[in-house]
Amino acid sequence: MVEFKTDESAFNFAIDYLKKISNALLMCEQYATIGSDTQWMSWLRVVFRQVSCKTKPIEDEEFNKDFKEINLLMNNPSERIRNKTKILYLLDKLEIKLRKKLQAKGMLLPSKDDPRFAVLQR
Repeated sequence: MVEFKTDESAFNFAIDYLKKISNALLMCEQYATIGSDTQWMSWLRVVFRQVSCKTKPIEDEEFNKDFKEINLLMNNPSERIRNKTKILYLLDKLEIKLRKKLQAKGMLLPSKDDPRFAVLQR
């Protein structure tokens, strides 16, 4: 009889991977709330790296174009101060785009309010 070790199962690996994505999105949310554009941008890069294993090269180019646009504004000190609102808007737009891509690729953990969990609810 074959013995399965739960620590090494593909299922556990997938859950850990999804938890990493969920944690990175939580960090994005926290830094967005306080308006820390550099930290928010860093965590969005983490999220992008996680989703990039499921995206096509053309999709990667679109995301990289968005990151480049934001970086150009952030790396110029005078532009950064003057365009803080625009930077935050672009970061928000990028995060929404990443979240939609994660959802489309089935890479988000379902919420406890997800209808698929309602089977036992009466």
